Amino acid sequence: MSVVETITASLLEAKISNLCKVAKEQPQIKCEEKHHFGPNLYIKQVTMPTGTLIIGKHHRMEHLCNMVSGRMIVMDEQGNKKELVAPMTFMAKPGRKIAYIIETVVFQNIYSTPETDIEKLENMCVDNSKDFLLEGN
Repeated sequence: MSVVETITASLLEAKISNLCKVAKEQPQIKCEEKHHFGPNLYIKQVTMPTGTLIIGKHHRMEHLCNMVSGRMIVMDEQGNKKELVAPMTFMAKPGRKIAYIIETVVFQNIYSTPETDIEKLENMCVDNSKDFLLEGN
């Protein structure tokens, strides 16, 4: 990584950390979640309302995503931004995403696993080791 890339990454990390601290002080919403299972298949479905800023947890592994409905702008940990419009299916890389919901989104994270215990799945799929809003991680 070049010096410029390192500085840019540090500045972006500081901005994201600051955003997380400010977001932590705001009223929090509870997005509707549904869990679906099939043979070696787990789908976590989340409904995110219009006008919501979503700061996702750090996903540990690459996984399939299905955006059933809605529209949002997503930024990854490198600062890359793009608008996603449903319906669409794509592979998500490990890491954390930040999204602004333009139109209510129904989103599915799809994992290949025989596990069916929700708590174990949560710890397996995302990093719960820190208060990611407070720590900015």
